[in-house]
Amino acid sequence: MEWSPISERIMLACFKIKIHTLTIIQCYAPTEMTEKDKKEEFYEQLSEAITTVKKKDVIIVMGDMNAKTGPNNEGLEHVMGRHGIGNMNENGELFSELCANCDLIIGGISISS
Repeated sequence: MEWSPISERIMLACFKIKIHTLTIIQCYAPTEMTEKDKKEEFYEQLSEAITTVKKKDVIIVMGDMNAKTGPNNEGLEHVMGRHGIGNMNENGELFSELCANCDLIIGGISISS
């Protein structure tokens, strides 16, 4: 239906599906080595993009989040499971916090070597 660039790291695309609209937000998050203010700016932009999506739409946030969530989901049980690898890093904290605030679920991760 439409697409729009939000920033150099975020793009939003809307597709008509049977009874709803599917909104995909494609992202490339800053790496763990990036300055904290740049990471926070990215997550503010991503949060704003998510809030523009209509509540009845199906939403998928996907891309390279450069995040490790780890297996400790204490207090985040409604956001993620206990099958993360490694220890949660700062990007993982920012990503899981965003998901908690926006009622999103972390549905899958991939690890690249």
